[in-house]
Amino acid sequence: MAEVFSGNISILKLIDILKLLTSGNKTGVLNLQRGIEKGEIYLEKGVITHAICKAGVGEEAFFTLLTWLEGNFTFIPSVANEEKSIERDTSSILEEGIERLEEWDQIKEIIPSQDLVFKLSALRAPDEITIKHDEWLILSQLDGNRTVGEISEGLDIGEYDTARILYTLFLAGLIEVAKELKLKSKKTVDPGFFDFLEKKLTKIIGPVASFIVDEEIKDMGEEKENFSMEKASMLVEKISSEITNDNEKIEFQEIILGALREI
Repeated sequence: MAEVFSGNISILKLIDILKLLTSGNKTGVLNLQRGIEKGEIYLEKGVITHAICKAGVGEEAFFTLLTWLEGNFTFIPSVANEEKSIERDTSSILEEGIERLEEWDQIKEIIPSQDLVFKLSALRAPDEITIKHDEWLILSQLDGNRTVGEISEGLDIGEYDTARILYTLFLAGLIEVAKELKLKSKKTVDPGFFDFLEKKLTKIIGPVASFIVDEEIKDMGEEKENFSMEKASMLVEKISSEITNDNEKIEFQEIILGALREI
């Protein structure tokens, strides 16, 4: 990956981009931008060494950036940084990142957008419940008009932490949704992409490629004709696991993810 690598994290998840860069022992900076917000993650020979964004530096910034669901990324190779704000082993921090994203997926079932609005529940709360200080802060902001994003910004609390607290309060029966969101139509992958995918995979592992692609799509509960763009990077990762040669695997991922960016 000698050239600049760029795309949109609504198509290619940040965790998958980082897996690709770390497994390829890359050195450089991953620049991220979502609206006016910016973030940076530095790598040195596949090791994550530094992260910075509005939320802070180090691991705090790293985990905050992982929760970004939209925005643009650009990886610029061979860019070094003297500051080392992340000392933990890269595999360890990636594993925790995956765990947090799994929790984030659960939270998104209740809070799918920062534009969602909550209010105090009209139902009677449990008789015995302990409310923490940060939960009281969030509760004090619920007026039936402020969005999750506005509360996060007003209290200067990260989106992940704000959503996690609201999720806890919702499960406890203390708050309820005040305004429902209009669901967005699902963005799907062009069926022609799968022809390209199978062609490239066949060159590496042979005619069994078509069977593997079909089985992985089926296991994900999807169909080629209506395959969710949000799951495209996950599909590439699953299929890549069938490639035993590391160099061929990385090259395959780069080609396929590059094709996704063009869709």
